[in-house]
Amino acid sequence: MRAIVDACLKQLPFSCTVGQRLKRMPSIIGKIIRFPDMTVSRMQDVGGIRIIVPDIPDIRIVHEALLKLAKPFAVVPVKDYIAKPKPDGYRSLHQVFKYLNEQDEDSNHKRIEIQIRTRLQHAWATFVETLGVIDKVLYKSGYGQAANIKFLKIASALFSLKENCNVPEGYEQYSKDYLIEELRIIEQKQHILSKLKELSVLKPALSSGCPGAVFFVLVLDVSSQNDYTVKVIPFGDEEEAVRYYDTLEKETGNTPEVAVVLVRSEKLEELKTAYPNYFLETRNFVKNIEDVIK
Repeated sequence: MRAIVDACLKQLPFSCTVGQRLKRMPSIIGKIIRFPDMTVSRMQDVGGIRIIVPDIPDIRIVHEALLKLAKPFAVVPVKDYIAKPKPDGYRSLHQVFKYLNEQDEDSNHKRIEIQIRTRLQHAWATFVETLGVIDKVLYKSGYGQAANIKFLKIASALFSLKENCNVPEGYEQYSKDYLIEELRIIEQKQHILSKLKELSVLKPALSSGCPGAVFFVLVLDVSSQNDYTVKVIPFGDEEEAVRYYDTLEKETGNTPEVAVVLVRSEKLEELKTAYPNYFLETRNFVKNIEDVIK
């Protein structure tokens, strides 16, 4: 599927950022707990590709181009969280493809999810994860202080208005000015923006070797107060990367202060753009929200 995505994006008149990752074991377990009928075989986002585009029209262009190139994949009905945002404020377009090849028993019927989102939607989604890392709370799973959750929903509504899109349910009747005032009130009490402004963007400790590597294991450790670290371990071989990732998952799976992810990226410099939360990078979100409320 990654080859299809790369071929598709090369034909487009605008540039995109592409990231590919495996879902963390705690996230898989958490999803199964929240949805008792869920099984790993039915989970559509264990493996996923993330495409970040400049603006809303570009999402539709990328999606239509992917559908044209989808063979030998079957298309699962799209989940459009831009037309109808999730209750927590999450917005993106999710398209699942199912691989069909009777000659390939290992891969036949396996699914992969492609997320297509704008830079603004990406800034919001990764801000949620970064805030969760610092507070050690899974905000994207509905946990955390009510005020912080409301702050994130309002921020999503304001970004929705900026992109001329539907706002999350429950915020349709509010004006932009009202939402801005509500956001300011929460910020005065919770200091969410102030707290993250004080964070230093982490400089990755990059392991040597593997020139031309496209697989990377990212390890974010926030267990030491005010001394957070991120390690980037490159691999040229996918199986070796998976084995190393599996070992780390077993060692850190129950440790909320340590986040591990296995990703694929054609360019090392794209890692920060595709996965800014692993570098505690929130400047894009802060800049956009300040532009909206000023």
